[in-house]
Amino acid sequence: MSSDIDKDLDRLIEEIVEKREPSLTTRQLGRSVGAPPRKLQDITRVSTGIPELDKALEGGVPKGSWVAITGEPGTGKSIMCMHFAYAGLKVGDPVIYITTEAEFRDVVRQAKQFGMDFEEYPIYNLGGKEPDETPRIVVIDIFGLLKMARQLSLDNSESDVARRRRYAALEIPTLVAAIHEAYQVLGVVDEGRKSPRTHVRLVVDSMSAFWADKPAMARRYSYELKIATHRENVTAYLVSQYAMTTKSLDSTTPVPIVCKERIVFTEIGELYNKLGELMKLCGRNGVLMTYSVDISNGRVVLGRIRGVIRHSAPKILYRVVTVDDREVIVTSDHSIYSVRKGRLIPVTADTLRRGSKLLAFDRDSGSSRVKEVEVAYVEPVEPTTEYVYDISVEFHENFLAGKGMLLAHNSTFGFGLEHIADGVFHLWMEDVEKAKEVRRYFIIKKMRMTNHTRKAFRLEIVDGRGIVLEEL
Repeated sequence: MSSDIDKDLDRLIEEIVEKREPSLTTRQLGRSVGAPPRKLQDITRVSTGIPELDKALEGGVPKGSWVAITGEPGTGKSIMCMHFAYAGLKVGDPVIYITTEAEFRDVVRQAKQFGMDFEEYPIYNLGGKEPDETPRIVVIDIFGLLKMARQLSLDNSESDVARRRRYAALEIPTLVAAIHEAYQVLGVVDEGRKSPRTHVRLVVDSMSAFWADKPAMARRYSYELKIATHRENVTAYLVSQYAMTTKSLDSTTPVPIVCKERIVFTEIGELYNKLGELMKLCGRNGVLMTYSVDISNGRVVLGRIRGVIRHSAPKILYRVVTVDDREVIVTSDHSIYSVRKGRLIPVTADTLRRGSKLLAFDRDSGSSRVKEVEVAYVEPVEPTTEYVYDISVEFHENFLAGKGMLLAHNSTFGFGLEHIADGVFHLWMEDVEKAKEVRRYFIIKKMRMTNHTRKAFRLEIVDGRGIVLEEL
């Protein structure tokens, strides 16, 4: 069997280097045959509030699931959260609604445009005066998180070390404490227990605020939150905002990939096209990896590739050339690492000038560290294809790319959350400059414990109704 895998890997490496299209066999596709049918009748369903989506999920989200809602701004993520929360209120589920992007009164105002009146139910803002009656919705906004952070910082019941630290509003411990406080206010937990006795709907819009200044920590923070708050009686929608600056490298950019101790350079566009098959082959005796850098010490390490992201290419890219003839072609807003005041920091390509210091790696030098190289010039160029690409790499979210292996930074938000979530609902829109109008789309990327449609939907936002999905 091992020799067969090696032959498959040899063939695939040859194909991605020579850019030929492979033919996939049934075995390579990993098709399962004869698997026992799932007992769908044992799964309790939670309505999303969108009829077409409930149908696509064979009745709704499995109870207790954590669902990541991902996409760029303006695609409809917050409205999807409104549907979920309002559907819960209508069937008697209490709701915890955390909003870091807007005040809840703005959420209420917008929801009314779509026929959802949250003010029909008792609302309590965490950190406000004691409610006169048990609320159905507990709202936690940035001000409530700030009050919770102050309370944690002053809590004398904690250890001296804990008392000395100052909690910040946008920290996971603050968020966890706020959620547990909301359980108490809703009256859904018994004394001495953390798990709600009744079903609760949790909305966090958005999680990206908690790792905005350190996106490489997204996965760790997501794990911390899930370990502390995930319960069978809590179904959650967690929004992950993909940054508009999450663009990347020209499709012809060479990148190194490492599989089963083999190293080969391929164009990043070809890596995107063959990623699934490569991961299957490498996953049997290893994982697909690339060169990454531990910024704390400048050492080059191997990092696991979690995904390759494709975006529509802008009209102009920038070719960055160093004095020793290294080069990389990137979008203006993509980050590559520079050395400033002795620190290694990601900077956007449009800020580079002659003499700027970049970081590069010489694999044959015998050193395991990156070195400084100087920019000779930066020039605008047209993209090679209609797409640009980026790589998400475990832990450090950076990778070496281009002629001469320059260090690029992946600014993608959300990959940590997607990997720990039970389900991923992804929303996107076509490039408005090309389409000349707003065209929104939706797809269920994964959903554990249930079958779901694999087809994408056209997403419309309609007055009086909210989100309407039409299967493509």
